[in-house]
Amino acid sequence: MQRHCWQRQTHQSMSKSKTKYRIVCDSSKIQKAWNALEQEFPDRMKGCKNFLRDNPEDRTKAVGILKKLQGRYKRKGILQYDITKDDARIWYRVDRKEQIVFIRYAGHHPNW
Repeated sequence: MQRHCWQRQTHQSMSKSKTKYRIVCDSSKIQKAWNALEQEFPDRMKGCKNFLRDNPEDRTKAVGILKKLQGRYKRKGILQYDITKDDARIWYRVDRKEQIVFIRYAGHHPNW
C-alpha cells in the first residue's frame, strides 16, 4: 500500500495554476524512515520536499546532491537525493504523466 509522504499541492500564480508533484512512499517502512529523516534534518527535508514537488528531475537546481543511480537501478530510473553530504539520502523514481514522485528508499547509507 502506498503512503503519502506529502500531499498534492498546487501553486497559484496570478495568471495560471501549476500542479506540483505528489510525493508517495512505497511502503509503511519507507514512510517511517521518511518521518525519521524529517525529525533528524527538518530544514534539509523541507528543501528536499520543495525540490521534489517542484521539479524532481532538474539536476541544475540540485548540483552535487542529485544523481542517477547506476547498475540495476539505472534502467528503473532511480534517482538519489542526498539529504546530508555523506550519509542520509532518498531514492526515488518519477512518474511524469501522473506527476508522482515514488520514494523507494529513505534513510542512511544502506549497507548491503
